[in-house]
Amino acid sequence: MKKILLTMTMVASMLFAVDVSLRISNIDDEGQGNVIFDVLMINNVEVAGFQFTFATDGLVSLTGGAGGSSGDAGFMVSTSPSGTVLGFSMTGGTIAAGEGVLIQLSGTYNTGNIGQNIQVGAEIGPSDAFSGTDANALSVETFIHGWTIGDGTTLDNGAEVVADFALSANYPNPFNPSTTIGYSIAQPGNVDIVVYDMMGREINNLVSSYHDNAKSYSVVWNGLTNDGVEASAGVYIYKMTSGDFVQTNKMLLVK
Repeated sequence: MKKILLTMTMVASMLFAVDVSLRISNIDDEGQGNVIFDVLMINNVEVAGFQFTFATDGLVSLTGGAGGSSGDAGFMVSTSPSGTVLGFSMTGGTIAAGEGVLIQLSGTYNTGNIGQNIQVGAEIGPSDAFSGTDANALSVETFIHGWTIGDGTTLDNGAEVVADFALSANYPNPFNPSTTIGYSIAQPGNVDIVVYDMMGREINNLVSSYHDNAKSYSVVWNGLTNDGVEASAGVYIYKMTSGDFVQTNKMLLVK
């Protein structure tokens, strides 16, 4: 069995930019249709539950998940062949802040696809989230990794890449008092994410900076205006602009 250890650079400051950061730290690939992925989690807060999507370009079918810190915490874990991974405790168990393998995911692939370069990794979709001890949604940073089916060879010497520009649905929604917005960029550049009311007035400029790395990010809106005043309950628009990419979504603040 071939055991592939992906090379990663962990930047200490990154840990404090988000609550949870997910990577693939290892791939066991026997080259005969079976593979195991170690999903590494770096978290600076306790995690009480999670749901994320394990993306494999549709070429790997998940068959299960076990072990890691989720197993140590007594989490019940379920997976779907399409990539949904869900974990939570029936007894109030949590995963302490730290760094380690969250879960080992097993899967199968068609041996006819051996040698094909694909992108794999954790993603946070519209219905996905990590929760803290008070059931609040945590901010999550995820990465997509290059992988060659069958021999575990990584693309770009294991560089982490993002497939495309994207602005995710905020979670939770409706929300009070805060909500998390996930987004990703396909290339370095300026990123702006602004919250507007339904009259088109700027409420809060959440992000306005140059991003050096093409990857996934997240930002939390605490329901305050640019002046630090609590925004009124209602529907708000948030807009992301990065280069030629422009996307808007709606969210509902309740009181």
